[in-house]
Amino acid sequence: MTSLDPDKAPQFLDSMLKQNKVVLISATYCTFCVRVKGLLIDHNARFVSLEIDIIPNGREVFRAVTSRTGNNTVPQVFVNGKYKGGFDEMQALHESGKLNELLKN
Repeated sequence: MTSLDPDKAPQFLDSMLKQNKVVLISATYCTFCVRVKGLLIDHNARFVSLEIDIIPNGREVFRAVTSRTGNNTVPQVFVNGKYKGGFDEMQALHESGKLNELLKN
């Protein structure tokens, strides 16, 4: 795997957010991340999952995420480039029936 210049992490994040409708900031060891992936799959959403514990320079990418969201936990979900929250927020959107609407717009 090639390494990402740490100074390029914000640009990499911007690129991912622009190229993909749904971006999940995740970690392979996180059970709440697995649950969010399940919600997205149940809603037939295409998404990119950036696994911060295995991608090159994941720590720097996660720092770029936390500087934008103020949240230092995973999962973190972005839709159309905008931060939508973590597991609790996605679960609430699902329960209210608004997750489909968010993912389709």
